[in-house]
Amino acid sequence: MSQSVETPTKALPAGGALGQYILVKFTSDVLSVAALGEEPIGVMQQAAFAAGEVCNVRLLSAQGTMKCFASAAVAQGAVVYGRAAGKVDDDSGTSAIRIGIALEAATAAGDIIEVLPC
Repeated sequence: MSQSVETPTKALPAGGALGQYILVKFTSDVLSVAALGEEPIGVMQQAAFAAGEVCNVRLLSAQGTMKCFASAAVAQGAVVYGRAAGKVDDDSGTSAIRIGIALEAATAAGDIIEVLPC
């Protein structure tokens, strides 16, 4: 039976350990890191420590903003793209998937920034 949600998050099982605020995809009935060029469904709202752990994902279709890990310095107002390890930056290079607009700057890799999804 199919279902739908009218909330900004959806609870889904992790395929393994996943960090908070990383972009994730949903394949083979589990969440995994969205790598460069892979279409994410959303951002992890808390870390998962083991396969099968049910976690909340903030869907990219949700209203409002989300927190994301930066993989490099990002200028405020820049368009950000999905990069390796489920992080974002403003490099639109090969295979990058557009995620949104950075509402604050990241000064270095590992910074957590607010992003308006698009």
